[in-house]
Amino acid sequence: MSSPPVVFQDLSPRTSTDASEEQWLGRLADHLEDHDHVLRLTGASRVDDEDDPALRRGADGNWWAGRFIGELRFEDRELRIEPRLGIDVVGAWLAHALNLTVVPKAAASASRGPLIVQLIDRVWSAAVADAARHGGPRLRRASHHDDLFIRGRLDAPATIRHRIGRRPLVATIRTERDLDNPVARVLVLADRALRSLLPVRPTWRPVLTGEVLSQVRAVVGSQPKLPDAIDLQRVRYTPITRRFESVARLSYEIARRRGHLTSATSADAAGVLIDVAELWELFLVHCARRAFGPTRVEHGTSKRDGAYLLQSIPRPDRQLGRLKPDILIRDGTGELVAVVDAKYKRLRSWQGSPSGVDRGDLYQLASYLSGHDVPLGMLAYPPHESDRASADLDGPWLTREGQYVRFGRMPATAGEAIHELGALLKEAA
Repeated sequence: MSSPPVVFQDLSPRTSTDASEEQWLGRLADHLEDHDHVLRLTGASRVDDEDDPALRRGADGNWWAGRFIGELRFEDRELRIEPRLGIDVVGAWLAHALNLTVVPKAAASASRGPLIVQLIDRVWSAAVADAARHGGPRLRRASHHDDLFIRGRLDAPATIRHRIGRRPLVATIRTERDLDNPVARVLVLADRALRSLLPVRPTWRPVLTGEVLSQVRAVVGSQPKLPDAIDLQRVRYTPITRRFESVARLSYEIARRRGHLTSATSADAAGVLIDVAELWELFLVHCARRAFGPTRVEHGTSKRDGAYLLQSIPRPDRQLGRLKPDILIRDGTGELVAVVDAKYKRLRSWQGSPSGVDRGDLYQLASYLSGHDVPLGMLAYPPHESDRASADLDGPWLTREGQYVRFGRMPATAGEAIHELGALLKEAA
């Protein structure tokens, strides 16, 4: 008889009174490598030195879950980390991260398979259908032809080589659109990975998703080779196929982690985790763009350039300490007016942090304000009904230079968060 799952909520403790469970959690924590199981939406890890791992023992002696949600199986026992704010809230954040126009209904129970896998499948399949509203992922590809007749744009150098070799051929280049491309392949492989984790047929999928998968499967096969990340980065999307970009990125993450999702031995940890900190960041970016307009909001962590803390004196072209706040907001003239950094943590005063703000986060915000020379900065935390923190209750704050600083919890729903962000700038004006 298998043991019941050990259930946590993210960012929350769990008191264990079972000695065998306590020992199992210890072995799992020692064995677990979070990055092996986490699906990334942006293709890059969200690194924060103050963030906790998926599972840790706290100073209070209790086991704590970190910023991840999902299911993991280890030694024939399951760890389940459920979203503290509810599966519907996380499902909506996932949809906003993929720019879905329709938020799919989230899974209500795990009766049809792992809860997080079912949630990912619902959002992924809805994203595929949303991207395919104007057609499948047919991408432009240049094809070369050597023939007796011109079949496209003349390839003069190749034609000259034919003439030198006394061949009566004309070399031409044609730009064609077809489904034999990296995007189609990762869609098929993501579908295989998700279906392998679900014990029943996913009846919630839109009809259009099935039609698109059937079309691409007929071209690339049911087991195509996984493309490299560089192959996906080189894809040139048209305005019609642009919506497949984020879907392809998520599909690639699902497909390449399949080995960690279904482990072959009981000694390995198998399963899937979602980094809710990444979702929280993308959700707030979406809300900021809705509040101020897309041209006035930059997603700082996705930019390759930016401000730096230090500049070399002998080599002015060398800089050190790149500043990457999550959200940069500009006014109508293009001037920076605010930086907002998403922190998926508990904003609560406790013995180790009387203000409720981690020291590293406080220094980070001070660096952003100084490096970007911006009048307003905020650390934005998720809501929590029972938490209290002096950094929030005694705020807002001012720096020595007179910059306005807020530490606060943002609403979990898009409409309220959009309103709150808009009010923030008005309050600081």
